[in-house]
Amino acid sequence: MHRNNILTHSIRTALISGVAAVAFTTPVAFAAEDGAKVERIEVTGSRIKRTDMESASPVLSMNRDEIEATGMISIGDILQTIPAAGSALNTAFNNGGNGSTNMDLRNLGSQRLLVLVNGKRWISSLGSTVDLNTIPTSAIERIDVLKDGASAVYGSDAIAGVVNIITRKNFEGVEVSVYGGQNSKYDDGRQYTADITFGSVSEKGGLLFNMSHVTQQPIWAGDRDISATGYSSTADNTRLKVKGSQFNQANQDALAAVGTANSSGIYDFMSKEGTGVNVGVDQLRPRTGSDVYNFAPDNYLSTPQNRNSFYVQGFYDISDDLRFVSDFMMTNRKSSQELAPMPLTLGASFGEAASRVDIGANNIYNPFGEKLYGSNARAVANGEAAGYVPYALQRRMIEAGSRQYNQNDTTYRAMVGLEGNIGDNWTWSATYIYGQNNQDILTTGLLNLTRINQALGDDCNAANGCVALNLFGGPGTITEDMVDYITFDSVSRSGLTMKDYAFNISGDLFDLPAGAVGIAIGLERREESGFDTPDPLTVTGESSGNQRDATAGGFRLDEAYTELSIPILENLLLTPAIRVSDHDAYGNSTTGKVGLEFRPMDDMLLRGTWAQGYRAPSISDLYAGNADSYPTWTDPCNTRDDKGNPVDISGKPGCAAVPDGYRQANTQIRISQVSSPDLKPETSESYTFGTVYNPSWLEGAELTLDYYNIKVEDAIGRYGHTRIATECADGDNQAACGNIDRDSLGNIVDLRNYLQNAGTYEVEGVDFFTAYRFPESSFGTFKASLDLAYVINNKSDGEDRAGIQFGDGGFPKLKGNLNIDWVMGDWDAHWKTRYVGAMDNDYVETYGFTAAKNGITERFDSYMVHNVSVGYNFDSYNTKVAVGINNLFAKEPQWEAPDNGLAISTNNFSVTEYDVNMDRFVYLRATTKF
Repeated sequence: MHRNNILTHSIRTALISGVAAVAFTTPVAFAAEDGAKVERIEVTGSRIKRTDMESASPVLSMNRDEIEATGMISIGDILQTIPAAGSALNTAFNNGGNGSTNMDLRNLGSQRLLVLVNGKRWISSLGSTVDLNTIPTSAIERIDVLKDGASAVYGSDAIAGVVNIITRKNFEGVEVSVYGGQNSKYDDGRQYTADITFGSVSEKGGLLFNMSHVTQQPIWAGDRDISATGYSSTADNTRLKVKGSQFNQANQDALAAVGTANSSGIYDFMSKEGTGVNVGVDQLRPRTGSDVYNFAPDNYLSTPQNRNSFYVQGFYDISDDLRFVSDFMMTNRKSSQELAPMPLTLGASFGEAASRVDIGANNIYNPFGEKLYGSNARAVANGEAAGYVPYALQRRMIEAGSRQYNQNDTTYRAMVGLEGNIGDNWTWSATYIYGQNNQDILTTGLLNLTRINQALGDDCNAANGCVALNLFGGPGTITEDMVDYITFDSVSRSGLTMKDYAFNISGDLFDLPAGAVGIAIGLERREESGFDTPDPLTVTGESSGNQRDATAGGFRLDEAYTELSIPILENLLLTPAIRVSDHDAYGNSTTGKVGLEFRPMDDMLLRGTWAQGYRAPSISDLYAGNADSYPTWTDPCNTRDDKGNPVDISGKPGCAAVPDGYRQANTQIRISQVSSPDLKPETSESYTFGTVYNPSWLEGAELTLDYYNIKVEDAIGRYGHTRIATECADGDNQAACGNIDRDSLGNIVDLRNYLQNAGTYEVEGVDFFTAYRFPESSFGTFKASLDLAYVINNKSDGEDRAGIQFGDGGFPKLKGNLNIDWVMGDWDAHWKTRYVGAMDNDYVETYGFTAAKNGITERFDSYMVHNVSVGYNFDSYNTKVAVGINNLFAKEPQWEAPDNGLAISTNNFSVTEYDVNMDRFVYLRATTKF
């Protein structure tokens, strides 16, 4: 009797967990009269089928009508709005984005969340993250978010939790749906979708076919006040830094006539404005604070893309106890990002590649008539003094046009399998999955440093096919012929292949007084291989873009697991699980999990879990080629501050070889990102404790409260370029000095920032959910739900980030969603309020900046966005039409900084926490069934 009561409460839970339009009519499990057979189902988080939906692990479910009520077309964007979600990549990332949308849970990183489709692993990237846009939204029936570690049940990556996407089943007929929307005030950000679904089910089998198209048009950063300004020191006319004493007397006199050198004898000049070709020293002028470039208007705020998806799934009953199952998905995405024209940087202070470019004495555009060396070593080898200071040159190449990064990404995945029954209580399945992702990237607006070296050399003329480059005239002096000679289009390609073989069997072992002991056993082998092949000029460092080596590698992972369901008492259930893994790169590991469910009364479930987790190193972690990066940071071995005043570094033994007078030439210092084939898996330990209450005295009500604590150890991450430099300088770690290369002037020309198993994360918090379906009345039926996530702490290597905004990575302590749904006859309406709690700015927290002094935001106030929609079902035409407005009150986020000068985010606000439209987004959806 108690089991039937559990099922009754489960059905009630399912009924109130969805959008009102379907939540009142569509149960997800079926109960029969006492004594009749009760259907058992597999719930997310367990491989053992059961009769009740509620389990020891907290699960958030979102059904198809809830998905449509959001008014969003990307399942990734939808998942990023749930309160438990953290900051993750999406299409609002222009600089650093690649067109994909990821999901993060608990701010533990997208690579620590496992994505499944129908309980089976989805294909990921080289870095173990899944682009959720590869899964067509129109093929989805339901999404389950398991907010608990599940490595023992599902394997690697399930440290923070699991997203299980369930596709539509048993669909019959034809359904056509179209959608269109845009921002009402700015008339931009248009989105269109069109999809068609066919389905047929017979006594022996079933088939589902879905095709969908998505178009997302861009929003320009320059079209919103908050993102329209971002200044760079690389202006559209040339900035030149040279040491005057290295020139002949005539040039020294000419330089002195133009401006004044700093205490180190360095002149900091700009080429004068104008379009003339005069390039004499008298055409230079001192640099001022206003010599900056506003790169923001040339950037996307929301990036464009087109997606076409094809999905088919089917089954055929070979016999009463044997079924063939299969599905196939293919998605092609064409996406792009656009950045301001390339900043050209030459000279040793900008890295090894930039140091290779010399300016010939006889070059027709050289204003000095003397050779300017980009490298100290090359200058000394040609007879210059040992202390020769290479020139430093910057110029924004506006004549070359903006940089565009265009992706052509194709992902496909096929699954074939057999499912069967053994007797009444045992089921089994055997599946094979093959998946592949390939991405071609075309990048325009890049510069060929080899050609630039030739164009600035002594022998550049038409006779040898060389076009001399005029970097010393004002804006507009670079001709189209010059641009054609030094620019090139880069083509790179990357890809990943996955093969997965799995066998699972589950059933009842034997009976105890309180019920049957259930078991699930499984074997799985996963093989992944991947590659990243950059453009040849990128590999050799001859491109103005960051140098990057090729990546190639793979791994094999064999696993076995066992899960049990043990009814200790009629109202007490124990669910232990264990998984053993054998990885060909690092060896063996074992993870376990134990869940406990206790029902002190029919209306209440008390639950808790303890789980171990792990994440295997990704292909990028293990085998990625070295790649350049140019972060902004301060060298601890500087002997002069930014005003030229002496700095005492005598107490820093790692700086002993740095010459007196050294001051880093550029705020951006070159580092190399290095992978490691010796990495081990990350490990985690997590706890959850909670309760589910379905009061029988208040039909239609539900309340859940869950506490979680997750600690990740041996986290894979960069050792840190500032940490390497500081430990070397202070003498705390002599080995760190071996990762730093300096030239004879003291400049860091390379710092190898390597991966290691050393980081720790600890997150702790409380999730709260409540819902109530009001009794039906003459005014229709209402349902209200409230979902809250409160973060107690979010520690990274001991530093608590909760309540702090780090640019695009915000960590609010409180987030929540309030939903009010209404249905009456053929009408339905929905109101959703999304809340993001207040946060402190990291600059203020870490550096003590104040808004009054520095013009930056000290604290970001709480933020609320309201979304509304209304739908009507034309029953006689089997057609439903819905119209909605997202961001009803056109809420705008606060500025992080007024000119991007002190902003961590690219757009002066976080694109993961706040609405990038900053406008009322109005949409219309129409769906017809035949």
